[in-house]
Order: sequence, then structure tokens, then C-alpha cells
Amino acid sequence: MKKQTFSGLLSLLLLATAVTSCTKENQAGQTPKLSASDKAVGAAAAAKSYDLVWSDEFDGTSLNTSKWGYENGNLGVNNEKQFYQTQNVAVTGGNLVITARKETVQGQPYTSGRINSNGKFSTQYGRIEARIKLPGVQGLWPAFWMLGNSINTGAGWPGCGEIDIMEQVNTSNTILGTIHWWNTAYTYYSGNTTTTATDFHVYAIEWDASSIHWYVDNTEYHIANIQNNINGTEEFHAPFFILLNVAVGGNLPGNNINDGALPASMLVDYVRVYNITQNPGGGGAPIGTTISIRGNNGSFVSGENGQQAMNCNRPTAQGWEQFTIVDAGGGKVALQSMGKYVSSENGTQAITCSRTTIQDWEKFDWIDNGDGTFSLRGNNGAYVSSENGAQAMTCNRTTAQGWEKFTY
Repeated sequence: MKKQTFSGLLSLLLLATAVTSCTKENQAGQTPKLSASDKAVGAAAAAKSYDLVWSDEFDGTSLNTSKWGYENGNLGVNNEKQFYQTQNVAVTGGNLVITARKETVQGQPYTSGRINSNGKFSTQYGRIEARIKLPGVQGLWPAFWMLGNSINTGAGWPGCGEIDIMEQVNTSNTILGTIHWWNTAYTYYSGNTTTTATDFHVYAIEWDASSIHWYVDNTEYHIANIQNNINGTEEFHAPFFILLNVAVGGNLPGNNINDGALPASMLVDYVRVYNITQNPGGGGAPIGTTISIRGNNGSFVSGENGQQAMNCNRPTAQGWEQFTIVDAGGGKVALQSMGKYVSSENGTQAITCSRTTIQDWEKFDWIDNGDGTFSLRGNNGAYVSSENGAQAMTCNRTTAQGWEKFTY
């Protein structure tokens, strides 16, 4: 669901990468209600495990406003014809129901609904999925998509980044999966597949520090490479929030609208977000996964958003306490948090998480200690120390003792 017109688009083909996966601490503490599709995920990807961290099953009688907010009005994008309003969004029969109607409000000839999780929930990486039944009506444009949180802090669109998990228009059975971003100019990269759009299907992405993969009913059909910010894709290494809407008319479906088929609705059975754990085996580095690192003092390591030296003093793991393990080549790893890399600072000062690229000081050996812990050794030959959480972390220890051992 674009924020502006499709005219003058620049299409850039990204190189596909092998599947990697990611995880972080399960902060929701929920047990997922397993459906057939959930079980299929586990069967298809035995090397990965999925931890549910956020969901809405739409089992109530009204929208859960602790999870979603309404977007109302004429948003003035894409030459769309609808006026969004709260009354076009309902929760009934175990589904979220977003309905497009032929009625004029404030000069717009149609009404519809749009909701988002902005300010209530966002995620960086993971599996984001929804089970959706589409209306399949000429002139309608339903979408399940994401925008970068930075749209709230001045980045604008497309600088914030956009991930379209599912878009479909008119009566077509073509499903679109697309990313939009800024790379010296507006850029997008899109793939598609076909399905019976008016039946329920599970639409999903699996997103990590290397790539974004698109699925329909757990069949992959599209991959975008975002590793090391290739082609200016740094937007996709930051938190995004979720949106659901049905647009009427506009640049993608056109303005030939079948009024006789309205009202028409998109039904959403559930939306679920999982952290993905690559089961490492053998104590090796969990390349491609997002983890939270705990020192032997029981506290979590924080990248401090790159604003100050790192510490190991957090009682819980939030965004700053999540690190993606990146293959740095030569058997070494780099640790990325909030789009920036951890630096050993060559052991001459406290370590930081402020580097935009991987150089020698940002490379570490991941060492399995054989006791369920691991240590990180910088290219200066010294070990990273938690300093027991009493001061900023360092990379200057000659041996790995208690403060130099970590779990995740």
C-alpha cells in the first residue's frame, strides 16, 4: 500500500540470499494457538523454532485498541477514492472485518477502514503473518503491510521503508509482495504469486538481518536481499509497525469500481508475530539470528542505541538489548543492534555499538565454552567483559572468566 503514486518508479533487482532466521527474547510469554499452517511452518523449517511474541486473534466483539489504532479521514494518497472511518472496522465471528461501502463522506464517494499498530507494537525482524480472506471486487485494493517507525520522527516516506506483506487488486488472483525505500531516489522491488484470493490464506514474511522472504501458505515466492544495507536498504534494519486496510480505487487498481458489488469486506482471522530461532547445534554462533545476551550477573547487554558505551545492566530485553549475529567472514561474527555494529574499540576504551560498517574492530570470535556459555574475543585477542554490570563493558581481558561468559 503505497504512500504516493506509482509514476516514475525505479525498479531495482536485488540478489537473493539463502534463508537465514532470527530470534529475540519472548517478551509476550504466550503459547500460540497452533493451526495447520503453524504446524506446516515447523515441518518445513525443522532447523528453526518460532516463539509467538504478539498476536490478535480477533475473538472479541470490538477492536482491541491496546493493540490497534484507527486511521480516519481522506489521507490524500494514490488518488484513492475512500474516506476512512471507524465504523467500517468491526470484529465479529472471530474475524476482523474491514468493509468498503458506496457512500459519500466529506467529498469522497466511498468509505472504508484502515488500522495500524503504530505506537502500540512494532518489531524488527521475525515472522509476521495473517490469515486473510480477500473481497475480490473490481476497484478494491486490500493490503497487509508495514511501515518503519522512523516515519514518526521525520524520515518520511519512503525513507522510513515499507514492507508490503500482501497486496491484491480488483478480481485478480495475483498476490504482490514488495519493499519500498530510498536509495538516492525512490526505489522498490516486487514479486508475485497466484492463489484463490477470495479464500482464506496465510500471508507472511520472514525477515532477518540478511533478507526478507515472502510466503503464501508457507510456500516461498519472493526474496529481497538487505544484507549489509545493500543498495541503500538500511531502512529495513529498524522496527516497523503493522497496517491493514482496504483502499477503493487509486493508481494500482484504477478507478473502474464495481459499485454493485459493494459493500465488500476483507476478513482477517488473526495477525501473529513470531521471533525465529535458528537452532544452532554444537554451540556455534547462531548466524542470522537476533538474540538477547545475558551476563553472568543475570542482566542483559544493551547497545545503548549507539549513544554511549555498552552496559550489561538491563533487567529485561527490549530493542536496545537485541543483537543480530552477522557472518563477518573468516569464521568471525559481527553483532548488530538498531542498525549499528558493536566495536571492540581495540580494547583501548569501553566498547560501543555505533559503527555503520564492519571493519576489523567490529569482528569477533564466537567461542563455545562447553558449559552452556559463550565468550566473544575481539581482533585484539582480548575478551569482552560484562564488568559485572558495574561499569561500561570492555574488550581487554586476557582470559575468559565469569564476567567474560554469556548466555542467550
